[in-house]
Amino acid sequence: MDHAEFDAGYLARLKSGDSETEHHFEAYFSNVIWLKLRNRVRARHLIDEIRQETFTRVINYLKSGKVIQYPERFGAFVLSVCNNVMLEVLRSESQQLRPPGHLGEPTDERVRFDADVVTEERKRMVRDVLAELSVKDSELLRMVFLEEGDRSVISKHFSVDNDYLRVLLHRAKERFREVVKKKGVAAGLQ
Repeated sequence: MDHAEFDAGYLARLKSGDSETEHHFEAYFSNVIWLKLRNRVRARHLIDEIRQETFTRVINYLKSGKVIQYPERFGAFVLSVCNNVMLEVLRSESQQLRPPGHLGEPTDERVRFDADVVTEERKRMVRDVLAELSVKDSELLRMVFLEEGDRSVISKHFSVDNDYLRVLLHRAKERFREVVKKKGVAAGLQ
């Protein structure tokens, strides 16, 4: 099948359920998806499952009333949906392949005194550096790195958008580095 030119009219016909456009969509992207997945997914039935789920999600997305801002990039949109579906399916398959009761590798319970001492010393040094930062910087660094909080929740907490959170985080990390250099503990925290 030849390269397709996608435009707003094509997407509108697909959204409205035009059978010829739906047939073209499935025929065109079946081959494209097969080429994308053939080296990543070994099982044919999984490729078919990913392909069908991709088609379903794309059609549902269009019918939900959401707009694809750049119709000429529709192919990239379909392939990104395909990629997400592939990751979900492969993750699901890998979880199903584990035997019941399989807990993974057993933990190493041997005592490593030196590692524990170094870890405690590093934690103490980090706490000391955080104590010298402003409350806002200290709280931000704690939430992001120590508590590993969700960035969108942290953005709401600081009343900023995700892009500006990155700026705040960058500035806080720079101030953290300055305090580390000033205290002379850079070797212990790097």
